[in-house]
Amino acid sequence: MKMSDSDIPVRIIDVHNPHQAKMIEEIQRRAWGTDEAVPHHIFIAASSVGGVVKAAYVGNKMVGFVFGFMGEFLGKRCMYSHMLAVVPEYQDKNIGYLLKMEQRNDALSKGLELIVWTYDPLQSKNAYLNINKLGCISRTYLVNHYGEMNDELNRGVPSDRFMVEWWINSKWVKHNFRNRIKYFEDYKHRDEVAIGLKAIREGEIILPELTKEAGVFVGIEIPRDINHLKRIDPKLGVKWRLATRRAFRHYIDRTYIVFRYLLYRNEPWKGIYILKKGVDVNNFKDI
Repeated sequence: MKMSDSDIPVRIIDVHNPHQAKMIEEIQRRAWGTDEAVPHHIFIAASSVGGVVKAAYVGNKMVGFVFGFMGEFLGKRCMYSHMLAVVPEYQDKNIGYLLKMEQRNDALSKGLELIVWTYDPLQSKNAYLNINKLGCISRTYLVNHYGEMNDELNRGVPSDRFMVEWWINSKWVKHNFRNRIKYFEDYKHRDEVAIGLKAIREGEIILPELTKEAGVFVGIEIPRDINHLKRIDPKLGVKWRLATRRAFRHYIDRTYIVFRYLLYRNEPWKGIYILKKGVDVNNFKDI
């Protein structure tokens, strides 16, 4: 039994039977606001041949799941973590993190070093989990990776994604578990970060300002709640997508690697990615 951030007892199980797998279809619909759910038989098939399907329960209620299967990336055998979802009323309670950690344990038991997956770099909650809490890095930006998507989170905006690398037994991941910081104001190199894309607030609206400044450390700011901005004006989602696409591709093409995502204590409406060249998850200094 694990404990969430709200001291809610969370039980995580491996999913093998059709009844549990059918419940995962409803989790998808509720978490993502979509009628297009991956059917339950895919989870049964995957779990039968070494895939990982885990569900989180609070009491007798399934509240989230994680789904992955075996693959290869950068010439290495790895686990591809295709889906993670938690129903709205149990989000922000550490349940996604607990599911990922159980997936990590599973991968370590199989002798794997790497788990990869994609996520939308404009989704601040996902950035905070993946980059900040788990210690993932990214050096791969995928343009409109899934094509047009019709769920509530993605509708009307190109489906650009980071491919993130979670080197699950690396020195960086272990260091990050022990030494995690939350706020940019607490980052020891904050005065050395050149801001390559700024988030500018004008009333309720937050706009991108691309500068392409260069430095040892580069920062790319994003809104804390892009979904709220899209509800105000759907064109803002596209504006932010195109601006961040230009920024991330500009730096990644120059061998910068995304390795931190931090919030602002004093400006809680935005967050910041930190990038640096030459980040090595097993041989790093002072980053």
